[in-house]
Amino acid sequence: MEIFIKKAELVDSQLVYNLTKDAFKAYADPSLFPTTPALLESEEDIIRDIEDKEVLIAYLDNNAVGTVRYYGQGEDFYLIRLGVLPEYRGYEIGQKLILEVEERVREEGGRRIVLYSPIRLTNLINFYNSLDYQVIEIREDDDYTRAKLAKIIDS
Repeated sequence: MEIFIKKAELVDSQLVYNLTKDAFKAYADPSLFPTTPALLESEEDIIRDIEDKEVLIAYLDNNAVGTVRYYGQGEDFYLIRLGVLPEYRGYEIGQKLILEVEERVREEGGRRIVLYSPIRLTNLINFYNSLDYQVIEIREDDDYTRAKLAKIIDS
């Protein structure tokens, strides 16, 4: 199995929209989360992100199976909307997307990557910990409690 990662272009907006919706639909349960921002996005939101941020798509054997977005502010970069289709989890696609982001951030002079994850999804927190992301803050938001995780990127 070959995993290939490419930068999304505007023509990929519908694909990124569909990948995001399908990857995050398990979080649509209101008893788990009152709102899931990824599920509230429109295709216009995706187009704006492709224009203003970096959006990557992961392909496994030429099938689009995951996506992630990131953007930089000075030395800090923010990773958002990491999502892998449920049937492709366990193939290290999320890990490869994050490693690709880290490499690109390093090339752009970034020193730290920050992300947020629901604290109650311990499997996700453990996944990020396995990639050396550390919880640096717990934040109580109106919709749910988030962990702020960060990793220092070596140059």
